[in-house]
Amino acid sequence: MCGIAGIISSVQSDLDLLEAMTDSLSHRGPDNRGFFRDGTVGIGHRRLSIIDLSEAANQPIQNEDSSIQLICNGEIYNYKEKTAELEAKGHTFRSKSDNEVLIHLYEEYGDDLLNGINGMFAFALWDGRKRRMLAAVDRFGKKPLYYVFHNGSLIFASEMKALLFFKWVKKEIDPNAIDRYLSLRHIPAPMTVFKMVRKLEQSMMMVWQNGNLKFKHYWRPEQNEYVYSNGEYVDAYEEIFLDAVKLRLQSDVPLGIYLSGGIDSSAIAGCMRSQDAGKRISYTVSFDYKYDEHPHAERIARYNNYDYNPVTVERDDFDLLPSITYHLDEPFGDLLCLPAFLLARKAKEKLTVVLTGDGADEILNGYFHQKLMMVRNKYNSILNMPGIGIVLSRFLNAIPSSLLNRFFDYPDSLGSREKLKLMQALENSSEFGAFYDGITSCFTGQDKVGLYSLSFKSNMSREPLAEEYQKQFEACNKFTFNSRLSLIDLKYWIPFSVLFRLDKMNMAHAVETRSPFLDYRVVQFALNLPDEAKINRKRNKEVLRRLIERQYPPQLREKGKQAFYMPLTSYYNDKYWLWITTLLTQESVSQRGLFNWSYIESLFMVFKNGSMLASRQLTALAMLEQWFKVFIDGDYYKWKTAV
Repeated sequence: MCGIAGIISSVQSDLDLLEAMTDSLSHRGPDNRGFFRDGTVGIGHRRLSIIDLSEAANQPIQNEDSSIQLICNGEIYNYKEKTAELEAKGHTFRSKSDNEVLIHLYEEYGDDLLNGINGMFAFALWDGRKRRMLAAVDRFGKKPLYYVFHNGSLIFASEMKALLFFKWVKKEIDPNAIDRYLSLRHIPAPMTVFKMVRKLEQSMMMVWQNGNLKFKHYWRPEQNEYVYSNGEYVDAYEEIFLDAVKLRLQSDVPLGIYLSGGIDSSAIAGCMRSQDAGKRISYTVSFDYKYDEHPHAERIARYNNYDYNPVTVERDDFDLLPSITYHLDEPFGDLLCLPAFLLARKAKEKLTVVLTGDGADEILNGYFHQKLMMVRNKYNSILNMPGIGIVLSRFLNAIPSSLLNRFFDYPDSLGSREKLKLMQALENSSEFGAFYDGITSCFTGQDKVGLYSLSFKSNMSREPLAEEYQKQFEACNKFTFNSRLSLIDLKYWIPFSVLFRLDKMNMAHAVETRSPFLDYRVVQFALNLPDEAKINRKRNKEVLRRLIERQYPPQLREKGKQAFYMPLTSYYNDKYWLWITTLLTQESVSQRGLFNWSYIESLFMVFKNGSMLASRQLTALAMLEQWFKVFIDGDYYKWKTAV
């Protein structure tokens, strides 16, 4: 894992900023720095040494005649296989680095170099002979790449803050990005919070040549016609998943795992145990909370003979949020960034590489919103009847919340605001996109009517998110309904919420995370599984639970699905209240000019009466204001070392 930066510009003052922008990424790569310049082109690299710790693997790294230069952030997991193939074709390697294989793949296959590559990456490759820069990110956006293309010039970096050294990069807020943020609690690519700055979408390649910039998708999931029998699909899944874990155990530095206590990370731990007899290190986040997962995580760790390290979130850790915001780069409205930051900080004491269980819920239909969408699909013909949505909404209103809580995945209870949100979603249940938006958005369209100021509302120009969901759903109609839900999560949720948080919070402490569930072969296999392999009677993630049964005794298998989120219990509540009310004041809201103070004031009242949804909404607004204070109002760079 590393930090990369690059400039293509005929202006010398731009090129002079290469070292500054590269060194602003030093937290991502503390082990080495390197640069290459070729006239109007400059690239820089900050290295976190993981595979081949020698100087030969420092970057930029070159081909045999130095005509091609590479900077890469990430890992190529099947590099040994690809290296052997290329050496047989006559290529000569300078190092034992996994990244170097990309150069020789480019020499051999050109822009098709990523076919068959298994990895996580954001890289840039300069072809000096063709005066051409090629950059790409991996299939699921595990590694970020921000860029600005202006008047033929291109600047890019692993983090957005590195681009802010250029005075011509205007800090003009994109209102459409803010709108998406308030729905999703993150900003999806290609947008960023700034109009000028873009981020490269997952499985996307961009090429600069002769002052022009072109883009192309190099990978899309494929449908498999093969039908697995009941027992066969478990065997096949185990084989692929074991190999995905095995590939991610390659490291020349200490490696461990984040254990949550759930079946996802437990399955990875079981696979690690079966392939490696050495004692591993595990870390688990712990809350002052009756549903705290660390006791079960500790049992899993002990069973696997792992060194167990709980990391507790304390009240005073809320004081780290300005520093966390600095490392996030963009507004991010999920407080899970706080425990993630603490977990990485503690893990760095013993580890450099960590495996995580992220991605399983999305690809194996483990989420509550996916379950609701399946129910909607089951009764689709009824929901399309005129006026039925309004009837169902009224019926839901008559059901006691205590009864609805039995179907609610979160340990917190379903409050009146949450119930109202479901009622509003039911009124629009005839359309997939509208219902999906209604149940997943932090702020729905109806919320935004009251929240947005007139001036902010007038600047909106992007199509509603519900329409975007509808188009995405219709575009992937070759897959089953359940897999289409996964594909939507892979586009909107995985890259910019889950993987964004993993990358930014762990790289703040120079920790690399690896996610076996997001091996592209595992994802593609899951997308082509029959529905009963994912949802079987009352159990979700069925194929994974069948794998767990092979790994653990009965008392360690079933813990029950429990959503992972930052609980605002009485222990944290006072500190949280102080944080949001300090940031969200009538003065600060008026200064930004985005929102109506009266609406936010009413949210405070709803939160005080007990509402998980109100706390999510206030968190999203407070994190946005925190971002303004760090990146717009003050000297953001001072927060780099305040960890």
